[in-house]
Amino acid sequence: MDILFYNGAIYSVDSQNTKYTALGVQDGRIVFLGNDEDASKIEAEKKVNLEGKTMIPGFIDSHLHMLNYAFVNSSYAMFDADSVDNIIENGKKLLKEIEANDYGQWLYGRGWNELNFSGEKRVLTRFDLDKISTTRPILFIRVCGHFATVNTRALDIILGLESTKDYLHQIDAENGILTEASVKLCYNVMTEPTVEQIKEYIMYSQKCINQCGITSVQTDNFLSLPGRNSERIMEAYHQLEKEGNMTLRVYEQASFTAFEDLKAFIDRGYRTGQGSDTYKIGPVKLYQDGSLGAKTALLNEPYLGSNDNYGIAVHDAEDLQNCVDYSYKNDMQIIVHAIGDRASDMVCAAYEKAIEKYGRKKLRLAINHLQIVSPDLFDRMKNNDILGFIQPIFVGGDRALVHSLIGEERSKLSYMWKTMLTKGIVCCGGSDSPVESFDPLQGIQLAVTRDGLDENTDGWHPEEKLSIEEAVRLFTINNAYGSFEENIKGSLEIGKYADMVVLSEDIFEADPHEIHKIKVLKTYVDGKEAYSA
Repeated sequence: MDILFYNGAIYSVDSQNTKYTALGVQDGRIVFLGNDEDASKIEAEKKVNLEGKTMIPGFIDSHLHMLNYAFVNSSYAMFDADSVDNIIENGKKLLKEIEANDYGQWLYGRGWNELNFSGEKRVLTRFDLDKISTTRPILFIRVCGHFATVNTRALDIILGLESTKDYLHQIDAENGILTEASVKLCYNVMTEPTVEQIKEYIMYSQKCINQCGITSVQTDNFLSLPGRNSERIMEAYHQLEKEGNMTLRVYEQASFTAFEDLKAFIDRGYRTGQGSDTYKIGPVKLYQDGSLGAKTALLNEPYLGSNDNYGIAVHDAEDLQNCVDYSYKNDMQIIVHAIGDRASDMVCAAYEKAIEKYGRKKLRLAINHLQIVSPDLFDRMKNNDILGFIQPIFVGGDRALVHSLIGEERSKLSYMWKTMLTKGIVCCGGSDSPVESFDPLQGIQLAVTRDGLDENTDGWHPEEKLSIEEAVRLFTINNAYGSFEENIKGSLEIGKYADMVVLSEDIFEADPHEIHKIKVLKTYVDGKEAYSA
């Protein structure tokens, strides 16, 4: 045996969450589970005393933007900005620092949130960004990723693009504001990173992700970098894989904003499941609406204080159906971003029509986010085996926002995680990083408490709280199911990958409001140490 762990509190997260004290690994797979007495009789090249610490399956994040996380953190991460003036001041400082850097001609930033501003709580406009520079194009994306502001120089460049004509309805030229797909128009003219630079982004994110005990991710990468070059992104992963530098299993959520791009990808022969145990193609990823904070989430009833703002539909019903049909008939798994109730209704209807046309297939179709839903949606999802991809960490910051945008009554149909599980829907837990932190311990805590990380109340709509075990399953075995990998990872069972995380405390016995304070001590992938505290 290669390595034998003993004297631990080892939770398998199998169907019974069986607890062991010892676990053995051979050739990257789990070959032994049992007690210390049995373990003492086994010969192993290396024996590790867990000293009573807790071991569970390595965490899995069902939805994040791995490359964009690195890109943002190498640019201007604006998540702590507390005012418009603060952004302008820091932007000027950053501009001086990068003037000599020839990587791109744009000043790029992401993470501002007008709701966190201490003074005037308003969105940025091009007039604000013009105070930073009128010669260098600037793109500052809101925290949600669905709303951005550009300065006048950048706006002139964008309006001069031939492709912009299809997105004029998403652009407020007067104020330099872009919404939804138009946000990514800037990526068409920003300097595209090389394969080597993309590899550096991957390595940076991988290191940070492993530190949180995460061993697998499902990541939306194709729209994350200037150039939006899917082939170059895949090549970067393949090179790192060949070099033996991957310590993370990656399931690519192949994201597209236009049918033509989706079709071209599928026509090149790409299919869900292609690849290796380190990097493989996952679902086609689509967007049907925006975000609540940007008031672009698509609703059945208008936002409070408005008679005509229902949000934005990225695709009309016909275009959405074309995207779903082409993917479905070509045996692609599909996941669609839908935050508002109207958006998820449209996605579910498109799935239902595709199933009726082409027959039921075991493709594990999914809806991502499901923040506000219609009363009958979960029954429709269950009837068609549609998965729910959810981000519990959102609830910490969105509680007050939901009330202010849709009111108390409609907010009861928001973040209905317990109801989803009770209905028999498989729920997969993610973070949507860099929108929020990808630390799964934070996500697990908020799934259990429905509270702020440092608060201790009964929680927001407490009837929708999950148990600790249910929340852990969101970030382990359920996410393995979401990528058709429940037989090879997601729990600690004989024959599965030796992907584990060692925690400083027993998560199943912890105070629910203290879960985020638990420390990740070790992360193992294939039985090899990927991170050590």
